[in-house]
Amino acid sequence: MIFDRISLVSAYKALKYINDNDGRVTEILFNRKAFYGTKTTQRFKDLAELRAFIGSEFGYYHFDPECECGTGQESIWNLLSFSVYIKDINTQQESKYAIFVNNLRQDFESGKQSYLNNMSVKKIQAVFEGSSRLAFLKDNYVCESYIQRQGNYVNPCDYIEIVSNDFYAELINNYYYLTQNYDI
Repeated sequence: MIFDRISLVSAYKALKYINDNDGRVTEILFNRKAFYGTKTTQRFKDLAELRAFIGSEFGYYHFDPECECGTGQESIWNLLSFSVYIKDINTQQESKYAIFVNNLRQDFESGKQSYLNNMSVKKIQAVFEGSSRLAFLKDNYVCESYIQRQGNYVNPCDYIEIVSNDFYAELINNYYYLTQNYDI
């Protein structure tokens, strides 16, 4: 759930930036990499639908990393493509045809990249690069818990010890930094 939420919320933030500054974002497509391979997910028609999906399926979950791992059946959601209807600055009317952006080669690809704001392009490229870092963390993090018997008292922090590494600490920092104070 941690990897799912980090990847979805970071993509949502970048797409919202484009939606607010360049034009309406539509036809958002992800694939997700899990233990058994890669699967293309449903297409989200707009940001509101994506936000509702994140809130219902991968809502914020607060856990104590000293008492539990918080990870389980994890997958990483990669932003594959989306369309942007650019707004004219003077008339505030959106264009008739959308600009199509894809990420099939792990990089920002669009025939009309110059029509988009440079900061928008950088934010989307950061999402693409962030997915690579998440994949690295997923392959290398360690979080194992084991139970220490201390009588009949059942406070989780008193009887569970967590063994983790620096990659897990980076993952937890990303989780709290990227998703805790966000309104999804």
